[in-house]
Amino acid sequence: MLVKLRNILYTLEDSLLLTLVVSMVVLSFSQLVLRNLGVGGMAWSDGALRVNVLWLAMFGALRASRLQNHISINLLSHYVSETLKKRLHFIVSLCCAAICAVAAYYSFLFVQLEKEDGFTAFLNVPVWLCEAIIPFALAIIAIRFLFFALTLPEPYAD
Repeated sequence: MLVKLRNILYTLEDSLLLTLVVSMVVLSFSQLVLRNLGVGGMAWSDGALRVNVLWLAMFGALRASRLQNHISINLLSHYVSETLKKRLHFIVSLCCAAICAVAAYYSFLFVQLEKEDGFTAFLNVPVWLCEAIIPFALAIIAIRFLFFALTLPEPYAD
């Protein structure tokens, strides 16, 4: 049951990532066509594209962390024993989880401040709603790293 739920969430995550990429390409292309036709484009599209880039980056980070395909430096892992590799993986994963959790907390406080300001990003969409992906994604990544600390990493699994 949990595996099925996890697979559904992963599919949803990947679908949202694909939707963001496609919407960004379509919106950018339509802007280009409208400007070349002399219409001038849509006034709200630049703001929407900036928000789209933010969401795309956060969902890309979610996918990279899920696949353990994020930036890492494995210099020591090639020269140390398996036992030490496991310990290093545990320590690094815990540190990453802690850093992401702290970043999620402070980005949540930032989003709360933005909500109090009441500014809009585009088409009367509140800025805080556009930025809410930051603490959400960082919290998920922190939870994933915490889980990774308790499991053996893929490259080292035999």
